[in-house]
Amino acid sequence: MAGIKDSQHYDAIRINSNDTALCIIAPDTACGNVDRLRELYDKAYGKWPAHINLVYPFVAPENLPRAQEQLKTYFDEHLDTSKSRTTILSDAGIFKHRNNSTVFLQESQSQSDSSLASLRSMALQALGQKPAPSNLHLTIGQTENNTLFSQQFLLSKARLLPKLQFRIGALAILVRDRSGPDDCMKLWGVIDVARPEEAWRPSTPEHWIGQFPTVATDLHVGDNEGGEAVVKNISTANRNLQSGPIYCFDPHQNAWSVCENTSKNGTDASNLKISSYNVLIDSEYPPTHERDPFLISTILSESAAADVLVLQEVSDDFLSYILSNPDIQERYQYVSHGPPSQSDIGPLPNLRNVVILSRWCFSWKFVSFQQKYKGALVAKFGGLISNETCSQQGLVVAGVHLTAGLTDSSVAAKNQQLQALRDYLVDQHDADAWVIAGDFNIPTSTYTIDTALKDGSISKETVATLSSIETEFSDAGLIDTWAVARVEATDEVVSSTYDELFDGEEGATFDPRNNILAAATSETSIGRPQRYDRILARFQDNFRVSRCNHFGLPSEVDGSQVVPSDHAGIRSTLEFLKPSTATEGQSLEQENRMKIALKRAGPCLSQSAELDSVLASGGMFPSEEEVQQRKDALEILKRVVYGTSSDDVTSTSDVPMIIVPVGSYALGVWTSGSDIDCLCIGTISSKTFFKLARQRLVKAHDQGVRVLRKVEANTGTMLELSVLGVAMDLQYCPAARVVERWSEFAGLPASDPIFNLSILSLRKLKPYRDLLYIQRTLPSLSAFRLAYRCIKLWAVRRGIYSAKFGYLGGVHITLMLSWAAKCLAHDSGSITAPDLVSSFFHHFAHFNWTNDMMYDAFFHKQKPRYHRSAREPMVVLGFHAPNSNIAHTSTLPGLHTLVSEMKAADEALSDPSMTWKKFFGSTDNSPQAALSPISGASDFLSAHSSYVKIDIQFWGRTLAKGKSLVGWVESRCLSLVVDIYKMLPDLAVRIWPARFTDSDTIEGGDYHGCYLIGLSRPSNEHALNTQEDKASAKQALDKILDRFLTQLKTDERNYDSSVCWIDISLAKANDVKSLRLDDREWGDYVAELDPDSDDEEEIEELSDDVEEPLKRAIPQRPKPTATPLSSSKLRPASDVLHRLRWDPNLDPAEYIIGYEDRFLGPRETGLEKWKTEQTDDEFIPQHRILYFKKKGGESGDGEVVWERATRIDKIFGSGAGAGGTTC
Repeated sequence: MAGIKDSQHYDAIRINSNDTALCIIAPDTACGNVDRLRELYDKAYGKWPAHINLVYPFVAPENLPRAQEQLKTYFDEHLDTSKSRTTILSDAGIFKHRNNSTVFLQESQSQSDSSLASLRSMALQALGQKPAPSNLHLTIGQTENNTLFSQQFLLSKARLLPKLQFRIGALAILVRDRSGPDDCMKLWGVIDVARPEEAWRPSTPEHWIGQFPTVATDLHVGDNEGGEAVVKNISTANRNLQSGPIYCFDPHQNAWSVCENTSKNGTDASNLKISSYNVLIDSEYPPTHERDPFLISTILSESAAADVLVLQEVSDDFLSYILSNPDIQERYQYVSHGPPSQSDIGPLPNLRNVVILSRWCFSWKFVSFQQKYKGALVAKFGGLISNETCSQQGLVVAGVHLTAGLTDSSVAAKNQQLQALRDYLVDQHDADAWVIAGDFNIPTSTYTIDTALKDGSISKETVATLSSIETEFSDAGLIDTWAVARVEATDEVVSSTYDELFDGEEGATFDPRNNILAAATSETSIGRPQRYDRILARFQDNFRVSRCNHFGLPSEVDGSQVVPSDHAGIRSTLEFLKPSTATEGQSLEQENRMKIALKRAGPCLSQSAELDSVLASGGMFPSEEEVQQRKDALEILKRVVYGTSSDDVTSTSDVPMIIVPVGSYALGVWTSGSDIDCLCIGTISSKTFFKLARQRLVKAHDQGVRVLRKVEANTGTMLELSVLGVAMDLQYCPAARVVERWSEFAGLPASDPIFNLSILSLRKLKPYRDLLYIQRTLPSLSAFRLAYRCIKLWAVRRGIYSAKFGYLGGVHITLMLSWAAKCLAHDSGSITAPDLVSSFFHHFAHFNWTNDMMYDAFFHKQKPRYHRSAREPMVVLGFHAPNSNIAHTSTLPGLHTLVSEMKAADEALSDPSMTWKKFFGSTDNSPQAALSPISGASDFLSAHSSYVKIDIQFWGRTLAKGKSLVGWVESRCLSLVVDIYKMLPDLAVRIWPARFTDSDTIEGGDYHGCYLIGLSRPSNEHALNTQEDKASAKQALDKILDRFLTQLKTDERNYDSSVCWIDISLAKANDVKSLRLDDREWGDYVAELDPDSDDEEEIEELSDDVEEPLKRAIPQRPKPTATPLSSSKLRPASDVLHRLRWDPNLDPAEYIIGYEDRFLGPRETGLEKWKTEQTDDEFIPQHRILYFKKKGGESGDGEVVWERATRIDKIFGSGAGAGGTTC
C-alpha cells in the first residue's frame, strides 16, 4: 500500500494511554439487540458505546490534536471517501481471561477483504507505527466466571444476534472524562472516512452517556411537610424505559414479523381470561427439552386457554420451540418477543425471561428494577375496552418474576421491586385497569415464615415487611383474584394428598409435597405449599372476577408422576362490566352485600404474637394432650359405631355409614371445655341406627365409652356420650345416596338431586354442609381461628357468650366473623387477625339489626326470603336449606346488651395505646380472676341498682337430679327476662349467663346457687319519676316474679320439694356484691335409659324407608299418600303436624291444633302459630296435642282430621278409623 512507503514522513506518536481510543462506533439505530445484552453483561455499558476499537490504547490526551491532524492528513492523501466501506459482524467469539471470559462479535473469518483491518493499518501508519494484526471485535459482555455454563450461555446469546451490518462513516476519537464519577468515554473528535451525507457519523451529545445500567439508583431530593430534605427513589418512574417491537405471526410468510399498528384493538368478548405460568428452567447447560412437549400440551389445554398468557422463566430455546407450534401460532397471534431462532430476531436478554403472548395486539415497556436481571414487562392494550362498554382508557398487564428466596435481603428486594412497579403504574397508567400477573416468589405459608423466624433465617422486621406487602396491595387498590374467587366459591379446588394445611397454603401453586419438580427445586419453602403465583387486579369498575382455576397439575402415567413444571399455572377470568352494570348494578350489589369497612388495628394491637400469648393465658388454646385425647376419642367412637375391630383399621362397617365431626371441633376453634358434635350419615332408619348404636356403645364401656343421655326433640334424636372423658353428641341422618357418593359430596352443588331429602334429614346435614362451605371459602383459616378465639374470649369475659340466654353462641360468631373475613378479603385483600377483629367490632357495633338481616351475600346472591317475626330482634342466617334464624333465642334486652358491649369494644380498640392485655383485662382462666376489678362479672355486680335473684337449693343424693334441676331452671330464665322487659320496657334488663354463689364448693354436698338479672333505671329523667310510677312498676314486677315462681313449683316433672327449693326475690346491689361465680362441676352421669320402644310419640324421621326420591326439586312438602301406612297403630302427632305443614296440597292456615294446657285445660291455637323449638317461649310438648281439625267454614265446618282419644286419622288413614287422605 502506498501509505507504507510514505510512513517515514509522519512523526511517530506513542500509543500507550488507556484514557483515549480510536474506534468505530456502531450506529445506535442498529444496536438495539446488542445493547440489550450489553446492558446486562458488559461492565462498560453506559461508559462506552457499542464500538470496535481500531487503536486502543491510543495516544496521550495531550497528543490528541497532533494525532488527529496526522490521521486526517494521511486519510486525505490515501483514502478514497467515495468508496463505500461496510462491516458485517456475523460471528461470535470468546476471549478467556484468568477469572472470566469476554464474548464478542466479529467479522466472518472467511472474509478476505476487511475494511476494519484496512482502516486500522492506515491509522497506525498515520501515527508513525508499524501495522500489527489485531482481533477487531465488538464486545457483548463478560461472563461471571470461566465455567462451561457461563461461557456457553453468553456465547449462545451472541450467536443468536442478527448479523450487525452498517456502513462506516467516520472514525471516533474518545477520551475518558476523569472529572465525572463514572469515567465515561466522551467524543473528542471524528475523522470522516465517507461523505457525511452518505453514512452515519457520531456526534455530541453522546448517545451512550446516561444509558447506565437500569440497576443503578436515581435519587431525587425534595422536601417533606416539615421542610426537611428527603431522598426519593425515582429510579423507575423517570428513567428511560426499554420498549420493544410486538411480533405477530404472518401465515403467508410462515414467520413472525414486527407488528406495525399496535394502537387499536376491537373485541366483542364478554370476558377476559389471563393465565400465568412459570415453565421452569431446570438445567442451565446443556439445556434439556424433555418437558417441552408437556409444557406445550399444558399451555394449549382447555384449563389454561387464555386471551393473555404471561410466561416466566422462558429461555431462548423454549421460546423458539413454542412459537414454532402451529396451535400456538393460531391461538396467540401476538407476542412481546419473537423466536430467537429466526435470523432477523435477537435473543432474550436473560436466562429466565418474562414473555407475554396474546390474542390481541399491544405495546410494551420493560420496567427495570434495581436488582440486575429483574424487571416487569408492562403491556398496554389500547382500545381493548370500547367506549360502549366502559369509559376507561385501557388495560395494562404487568408480568413479573420477583427475586426468589426467604432472607432479609431477598424479601427487601421483593418489596422494592413491587414498590417500583406500583410507582410506575401510578405515574403512567393511573386511569387504566391494572393486572399484575406472574411468579411473585413471596412465601405465603405461615409455617414456613414462622420456622424461618425461629431458626434465625429472617428477622422480625422481615416478617413485618411480608405483611406490609399484602397491605400495600390493598392500599394500591389491587385485589387478589384467587382470594376473590375463593370467597365467592368460584375457584377450582385443588385436591391434595395431604389434609393438614397451614394458613397461606390454600390455593398453592408451588407444592413440594405433591410435585416432584417442586421438591427438587424447593430451597426456602421448607417443603410446604406456597402460593407464589398470583394474578392481582385493579379493576377501575371495568371488570369483576368470575372464576379462577389452576392448570399444569401433576398427573400419573404408567405409575409414575408426570409434571410439566415445578409450578402450577393460574388462570383468572374477568368479566367485562357494561356501564349500567358497573355503576347501578355494582352499587346495588355493594349495598346488598352490606359492605364492611376495613379498620386497621392500632400499632399496639397489630402484632398477632401478643394476641396469641393473651389468648393462651386465657385458655383459648387446647394443650397437645387435649388435642390427642380428642383425636383418640373420635377414632374410638367411629370404631365402636362402625362395629370394626381396633386391630384392623382398614376394615369397614357392616352397615354403610360415615361419621364426621361438625361444629367448633371440625372448624378448629374448640377449647378445653368444648364438646365434639358428631353427625353420622347412614343407609338405615333413625330408629334402627340408635338401637344398633346404643347396643355397641354400651358394650364398649371398657374402652372408656359411656352413654350419658338420650335426648328426644322435634329435630330428632341425639345421644350424649362421654368417650375417654370427652363429651360428645351423636346425631344421625338417614341418607343412603349421600353415603354412596361420599367421595364427591364436598363438591356437589346445592341443586344436585342427592339433596332431595326430607326436611329433617336436610336439617341434620345442614351443619356439615355449612361447615364445608365456610372452610371452602374462608380466605385465611388461621386468621379466622385466631379472631374467633379473640371474640369468644371477649364474649365470655363480658358475660355475653351463651345462645340459650339470648346472647352470642359459637355459631353466631362463626357466621358473622366468616362474612366479615370474606367481605374484607374480597374488597381489601389479605388482612391480619387483629385487623379482622377491629373491623368486626366496628361493623357490628353499628349494624342495623332492626331492619337488616346478617347473611352471607356471596352465598345468597339475592336477599334471602326469610319471614321475620316480631319475636326476632336479631336475625343471623346460615347457608344451605332449610334456612333458619341462628339467633332465634335473641331478645330485645339481650340485643341491647350486645350492641352496648360491641360499641364499648370498638371504642376501646380505637384507642392508640390499647393493648390486648388491657383489652381483655386479666386472662387468668380461674373464677377468681373472672371477678377481678376489670372483669365483666365484677362490672355486672356493680352496674345495676337492683337484681332479680333466682335461688336454687338442692340436697338430693344423685348428681343426675341436681344437674337436671339446674339445667331446667336455667332454660326458663330467658322467658323471665322477656316478661320483665315486656312489662317494663323502660328498664335495662340484663341476665348474667352463669350462676353465682356465696358458699364454698363442696362436691357431692348440698348446693346453693343463684342466677341474677340486673335491672337499671333508664337514663330518661322523665321515666318512673313519680312515686306512683315506681309503685306501679314494683307491683307489675312482683306479679311477674310470682307467676314465674308458681310455674316452676307446679312443674311436678322437674320440681321435687323433697330434695330442692327454688325462690325468687328482688335484691339490692349491696346484697349481691359479695357473690362469686359458681365453679361447681356437676360431672357426667349415666342416665337410666329406658329400652327402645315403639311408642307412637317417639320423635323420628318421617319414614324408616331408606329409599329416596330420584328427582331433585326445590324443597317441597311430601306428596299425599293414598294407601294407609298402618291400619292399627295411630300415626303420632308429629307426623300429622309435618304433613299439614309441608304437603303442597294442604294449607296450614286452614287447620287448628287442640292441646292440653297444664293450668287452663284444653285450648286451641292456629297450626301456623305452633312453636316447635324447645327454646321458644310458647313451646308446648307435642305429647300434649289432643287433636287437629279444620277451621269452621263452608268447606269444613270444623271437621276433626286427627284425634288421639278416638284414634281418628283422616290424614294418613292410620288408627281405628279408615280416614280420608284428601283433606
